[in-house]
Amino acid sequence: MSNKILKPVITGIVVLLVVVVILNCFSTVGPTERGVKITLGKPNEEVLSSGLHFKLPFIQSIKKYDITPVQYKKSLGIGTDGALTADQQTIGVDYELFWKYKPEELYETTLKYSNKDIIYERISTPLKEIIKDEVSKISVTELVGSLTTISQKTEDRLKERLASMPIAIESVSIVNIDWSDDYDKQIKETANRRQQVQIAQQEAEIAAAQAQKLVKEAEARRQAAESDAQAEIARANGDAEAKKIRADAQAYENQKIAQNLAVMEAQWEYEIELERAKKWDGVEVSSQSIYVPNTYDLKSGR
Repeated sequence: MSNKILKPVITGIVVLLVVVVILNCFSTVGPTERGVKITLGKPNEEVLSSGLHFKLPFIQSIKKYDITPVQYKKSLGIGTDGALTADQQTIGVDYELFWKYKPEELYETTLKYSNKDIIYERISTPLKEIIKDEVSKISVTELVGSLTTISQKTEDRLKERLASMPIAIESVSIVNIDWSDDYDKQIKETANRRQQVQIAQQEAEIAAAQAQKLVKEAEARRQAAESDAQAEIARANGDAEAKKIRADAQAYENQKIAQNLAVMEAQWEYEIELERAKKWDGVEVSSQSIYVPNTYDLKSGR
């Protein structure tokens, strides 16, 4: 190969190598990332923030970590790996966890937990143990209404267990629970029996209400009859009282008439004596010659 051909080739190779070297001198850390510079396999303690960073080509590298929350989902089967409730029912549990790297501890992360699988191994066992322990404290019938409480207690306990790790537990949630077909059948049978009991109770309440209604109606009729009887007695007493008043009035009237008659008879006798006195001439005047009105004339005014 002539020098005229070899020289441009060599020049191109050199330029290409220079470009590659220059490009390898810089690395970009994203807005949601943090980085750790590694020199010949040894991490530096300084945590790199987002932006463009220089590194020695082929000697240094920058390991980047996404610091946004990471989802971790797992399940406990209904079988031998399931959770046992306080009433000895085996249930399955679907749960999820969100965690993220602690930016200030990425140096330790790079030393001990650079692989996520290592982190998941450290999370998995205690998380499963805590969930099973919390589930064992309540019965299966109370479980559905206690998922939020179990999730919160599991989260608090897991944070305490993993406090030494360079990660932050954001949240733990029990997503779903499941139980065996036999227990599902038992639940349906129990629900049917409960429904039958409720129907019987409702029918009993209706019958009691109807009986109470009949009692109230009978009581109302009795009170009405008593009211009618009392009214009749009152009317009879009123009639008797009225008759007594009329009789008393008639007796009073008769008494007054008798009194008036006595007065008038006394007046007549006085008038007779007065008439005798006027006609007396020293000779006894016969009473037959003086007119005396009879009782009938006095009463009739004639």
